[in-house]
Amino acid sequence: MPKSRSVLFKMLVLLFSASPVFAGDIRIVCPYAGPITDVYKNESDRLHLEDQSLLKGVFFQWLNPDRYQWNAFVYQASDINYSTLWGGHFIFDYYTLASKSGKFVIGTGVECLRIAMDADSSIAPLKNMELLNTLFIPYARLGYRFQFNHRGCSASLLPWMGAEYERTRGDLELAVDPPGPAPAVVRNEDIGKNRCLGLAGLNFNATLFHMLDLEAKVHRAFDARVGYSTATGMVNVFLTRRCGLSYRVKYLELEKGSDLYHIFGIAFLF
Repeated sequence: MPKSRSVLFKMLVLLFSASPVFAGDIRIVCPYAGPITDVYKNESDRLHLEDQSLLKGVFFQWLNPDRYQWNAFVYQASDINYSTLWGGHFIFDYYTLASKSGKFVIGTGVECLRIAMDADSSIAPLKNMELLNTLFIPYARLGYRFQFNHRGCSASLLPWMGAEYERTRGDLELAVDPPGPAPAVVRNEDIGKNRCLGLAGLNFNATLFHMLDLEAKVHRAFDARVGYSTATGMVNVFLTRRCGLSYRVKYLELEKGSDLYHIFGIAFLF
């Protein structure tokens, strides 16, 4: 092979085999699927429902390790507690005042959740029950990410504080059919609530030899009367330079219940 062609061939091999892990920007796309458990509680109606279904979703992340990261996740589950569930989030973090020991993180994001329930007369003594509930939760946060590096392994710890605005809208329609000859009582209720909550959280990330990513996060939203906790975990195992297996778990406390999911996917890097 002529020398010029040999050099060109080596350059092409290097280009197409280079790992995106070492690139300035890292982009990840991962479709997910797995079981979700939804718990719905309504003390006034003496309801306690628990059901499972299949959660499907798509996660996308764009990361520049020195400047910023943003990620988005959209998911859906059908036929769970007589409901269809749609949800998603968008998160953006900006890094500043970076040094070898760490950097400040200024972040913002929004969480959305929509639950449409049509239980009809499946929950005695309730009849014609329909519930539409939508949550819209923007937030902002500030923290410092402590960085630790040692022989191909890196880890970070991010304690942070912030605040969120929770906007809840929806409506509830049902009829209560008491025993005996008493007529059914029809109830129509508009759901509307706005409130501000404080946030406190702790994030941990670790990368081992560019092959294994670990992540654990916990945070609590609170005011003087109530508090709701959220915990998430992730494991990514990269089988090649551009493809890996991913697992995520999340537990989310809600005002009227909770959600827990375990989802599995294939992560693509480019």
